[in-house]
Amino acid sequence: MPKRHLLLPTALAVLTLAAGTVVTIAPEARAARVSASSQTTDAVQYVQDSLYTAGNAGYVHRRANTDGSAGPSTWRGYDGSERTLDGYSGALPGQYGYYGSGSDTVLTSQQYAGSQARLQNQATGATTDVTVPDGQYVAAAFDSTLITQEYNDVWQAVRLHILHVSDAGAITSDIAVDPPEGQFFEKQQTVLAGDGTSALIRFRHATTIGLLDLATGAFTTISTHATDDDPLYLQAALSPTHIAVYHEGASQARVVRRDDAAGAQTAVTVPQYGTSTAFVGLVGDWLLTSYRPPYGTAPGPGGPLLATPLAGGAAQTLLPAAEPQIAQIPAGGAIAVGETKDGAWTAHRITTSPSGKPWVQGL
Repeated sequence: MPKRHLLLPTALAVLTLAAGTVVTIAPEARAARVSASSQTTDAVQYVQDSLYTAGNAGYVHRRANTDGSAGPSTWRGYDGSERTLDGYSGALPGQYGYYGSGSDTVLTSQQYAGSQARLQNQATGATTDVTVPDGQYVAAAFDSTLITQEYNDVWQAVRLHILHVSDAGAITSDIAVDPPEGQFFEKQQTVLAGDGTSALIRFRHATTIGLLDLATGAFTTISTHATDDDPLYLQAALSPTHIAVYHEGASQARVVRRDDAAGAQTAVTVPQYGTSTAFVGLVGDWLLTSYRPPYGTAPGPGGPLLATPLAGGAAQTLLPAAEPQIAQIPAGGAIAVGETKDGAWTAHRITTSPSGKPWVQGL
């Protein structure tokens, strides 16, 4: 049975980046490591806030109530508007049922073969009901496009379908997609990342992932340089210009140009932080890194949010402590939750300045 890798919506309770720490780029055989101080983080106004997905108009998160209990799933627009997602049961990256969504449209109902899937555009509130064809199961939704899976008699994911949907919920096209020869699709977490144009797809073997064109169904395969064959250890991030692939525990991520996905890869050092697992994202020409704490760790401020230049060089600290999730914005940039300069705990939008350097703005 495949190993299940849960991404906890927590952070290390008492670790914070040491003031003045310099992160260096290590040789390929060695991982850079971020040192942690023993200082407590009592000054941080921490509230557990799990980040699920981001679109061009807003993001979906779940912030704890003042008594510490789980709050409602909420879409928050970048303009400050909010909408509670009734019926939303999204999963975090690394959890069973997660898909790498990148849009303001989310699934707000459970979907089974031959049943209806309800899509809701959080920017407008409009809902669309789509009847899923018999034998297909929804794996992801991107705006007006659904990705579904088809299984054989032994429940191997043997085919994907790209369903294009009208505003009224009618399926206007159904593109069948077969895996490369010798592969099946990884059925637990099929989609690693995506937006309204493309999606990154897991295969049963971890040596490659596929860049799927959502208009045509064409695949471009990308080598992962994975050190074992478990695809659930793979992470990926998709930006308008780049694709990053990371095998958990490795010292480097592999980055390719999105317009030349089968071309030359750049190896980018991923700084390590204690016993936490690095989680990667992208903004401009920078690799973002946050940190997923070990299983069983109590909630609290934890690992920093770092940015490492793709061209090589030292990592920069964007937030001194952050939740582990990074959500890519389809049009560019990312969302992360972490500590502000005054100790508050909130979401931040990460983009690039005119000089090309990462720029962090509290939301």
